Amino acid sequence: MNKTSSRVEIFWNVRASRALTEEQRTRLGEKLASRLTTDGSVRVVASDMRSQSRNRELAEARLADLVRRALIVPKKRRVTKPTQASKEARLESKKRHSTKKAERRKRSFD
Repeated sequence: MNKTSSRVEIFWNVRASRALTEEQRTRLGEKLASRLTTDGSVRVVASDMRSQSRNRELAEARLADLVRRALIVPKKRRVTKPTQASKEARLESKKRHSTKKAERRKRSFD
């Protein structure tokens, strides 16, 4: 238990921030929806250290990292087809596996 009052809570209002474009605001709203308060603020808490100033630095770093990761736009996946060689290799592998299994079966010599 932290007996000194060094805990820091940082609130940053995403909706009211002028540092963001409308597109970024929308993206943060979607990505951080579970962390947003009713007025659109993100709350970050730090109580790891004994020093309040160090906790403030930690909380600010966590907030910056949280926002940075939420603003990353993933690349669109380009749909590709398997090559002819990869198709043939897959079928050849299946044939080898099939013959290996077939050779293990009991044979009846009637």
